[in-house]
Amino acid sequence: MTINTTIITLALVALLSSTTILAAQPADSHSMVNRMAKELGLSDTQRSQVETILNNEKKKVEAVFKEEKMKLQVIQEETHTSLQAVLTPEQMQKLDKRMRQKSSSGKK
Repeated sequence: MTINTTIITLALVALLSSTTILAAQPADSHSMVNRMAKELGLSDTQRSQVETILNNEKKKVEAVFKEEKMKLQVIQEETHTSLQAVLTPEQMQKLDKRMRQKSSSGKK
């Protein structure tokens, strides 16, 4: 049972880590436009168009991150429910405590 608990713990930690990665913010489009304008010698018109393109991209990327985060949360909830059906209440409590510790130490 110890090996199974370790495997399950590692799987849940991996899911939590994925959620954390997906929550990361995309690059700041304003600083990217400034850098591109300088490096590429963009005209004012190009600069404005590039800024619009990057802002649209940012919105799309954020929507994808949000959708994927929600999917991961559903998987985590399903996994938690499945584990509750297998583990004793004491084992589940230990696992939950360990997951909270791993989660809080990973968010430094």
